[in-house]
Amino acid sequence: MQKKTKLILILLFISFVLNFYLGISSFIKNTYTPNLEDQIILGEMTKMVLENEQYQEIAARENVYAIKQGVSRFNVANPSSILHYEINVQTEQQTYIFSCTDNLCTGVSNEGWSYSRYSEEKPVLPLKKIN
Repeated sequence: MQKKTKLILILLFISFVLNFYLGISSFIKNTYTPNLEDQIILGEMTKMVLENEQYQEIAARENVYAIKQGVSRFNVANPSSILHYEINVQTEQQTYIFSCTDNLCTGVSNEGWSYSRYSEEKPVLPLKKIN
């Protein structure tokens, strides 16, 4: 009888750990992965970035290798806020982070900078600057 009890306790513990891991990983994925509505908003923001004067200045002086869309709902008071969407413009020198300037997203602005992987690594595809 004790062997059955130990086996059941071990199985319950494994089940609990597995469910906890799957729940946390699903939560983290949903925190940083855009859903369909997010993708529509990010697509419109990308168009706004491409038309933005700051972006055009960056593109004129540096090679733009990638434009990445992102959303971060982690550790925020209002996860549905438009201010948690960002467009990352990656060049060979750094990554420029564009986000909405207000709650209605009437405009976008370069709100930050970060490291660019292209400063030390080559692009994956054979990209060339368009003149």
